[in-house]
Amino acid sequence: MSRPPNLLSSRLPTACAICCLAMTASSASAADLAPRPVAAQAEAGLLQREQLTGDWGGARSRLEEAGVAFGLTATGDISMNPAGGLIRGRGFSGLLQFDVDFNLEKLVGWQGGALHAGAFLIGGHGLSGKFIGNLMPISNIENDPAGRLAEIYFMQTLFDGRLSFKIGQIAADGEFATSETAGLFVNSAFGWPGLHGVVLPGGGPAYPVPAPGVQVAYKPDDAWTIQAGVYSGNPLGRNDVNRHGLTFPLNQGVFAIAEAAYTHDFGAGVTGAYKLGGWYNSQSFDDLRIATNGLSFADPAADPDPRRHRGNFAVYGVIDQGLWKSPDAETTGRRLAAFARVVIAPKKDRSQVDFYADAGISYMGLLHGRNDDVVGLAVAYASVSSSLRQLDRDMIAFSGNAQPVRSSEVVFEASYQARLTPWLKVQPFAQWIVRPGGGEPDPDKPWRKIPNATVIGLRSVAVF
Repeated sequence: MSRPPNLLSSRLPTACAICCLAMTASSASAADLAPRPVAAQAEAGLLQREQLTGDWGGARSRLEEAGVAFGLTATGDISMNPAGGLIRGRGFSGLLQFDVDFNLEKLVGWQGGALHAGAFLIGGHGLSGKFIGNLMPISNIENDPAGRLAEIYFMQTLFDGRLSFKIGQIAADGEFATSETAGLFVNSAFGWPGLHGVVLPGGGPAYPVPAPGVQVAYKPDDAWTIQAGVYSGNPLGRNDVNRHGLTFPLNQGVFAIAEAAYTHDFGAGVTGAYKLGGWYNSQSFDDLRIATNGLSFADPAADPDPRRHRGNFAVYGVIDQGLWKSPDAETTGRRLAAFARVVIAPKKDRSQVDFYADAGISYMGLLHGRNDDVVGLAVAYASVSSSLRQLDRDMIAFSGNAQPVRSSEVVFEASYQARLTPWLKVQPFAQWIVRPGGGEPDPDKPWRKIPNATVIGLRSVAVF
């Protein structure tokens, strides 16, 4: 499906691996994958500075004061599955992300205006497709090697920042259905929820494929935020190919999403965020079980083409809850937080995953003197649609051969994120994947499911 990588892309895994070994590597949350401009800083020592390359002799600070901020982040994941999955193997995923932000108020006096542009350089090969066969990729940077245009948009804020909108090529996964606590974890499901990535055409407007669209956010007060977005219905376009992010599909229907969020301060430094949202996609979706002549695909008399359905939708809820903060957290960092999310797609005949849920807990400051380190445990559950389960039963009835009936995929992850310097983190992680592919048959032994897989890995992130 993917073309061979260009020379630069093919060398990226080696370059990132050398960087990981040379610097010991680092780890990233979802926020690390989309760094924001930092305040001007004085030149500091190598272990104290916010970026590896420092202040460029004062040039970075002067540029930011003038309204131009640059960001460059290198993320690398080294992983292996010593047991289970399709076959045992090792994988590497590498991501170089470049961002530039223009503050139009500083540059030309346009109050509240800003421009953003970004690009990805993705390399390597992850474990998910070839080695494990799972629905929810083990890494949120794992993708086909390519150089890609990322988000590029104009943003305007009004009324002292209470109203804002973006227009351009935009990703929804950084704004909707997010959890700050879940951002610790490496598996892709803990970012853009697992159901969204499986059900939506092209995975929806999310890394690494933003889509043409508009986003609006309004804060009536400090507690509430209401936001909505409208994007192209399929960011990959008509032929499901948008290798470099330079196709801007405007004739693929619409994907619309809206969310209301409420934040409550419980005192003693403990807060909670609660979100309720939903999305609708106007594209046509294939029926998962029934052909155009009304027969199951398992029936030899079934037409080759599926029945088509207009539109699909889902609703979701998010809880991101601080549980405890030590009175001396400013010096020890100690705090405890948890999250939970649920997504429901009622149209089971066209949604490969019709129910998704995840939950997790994180603790900061576990080790003395390691105030910024974070340890966490999380679980994600994706239920395979009842239509696909019935198709499996149909296959057994018509063929007379034993095969698994798909049910669900479950991912457990344990992570420890260590901040070695302000610009460098490392994150060893382990994942256990139960019923990869939701219980897909093992290609070598089709009467049984793909074996449960164990994954161990190391993430590194360096901010330049």
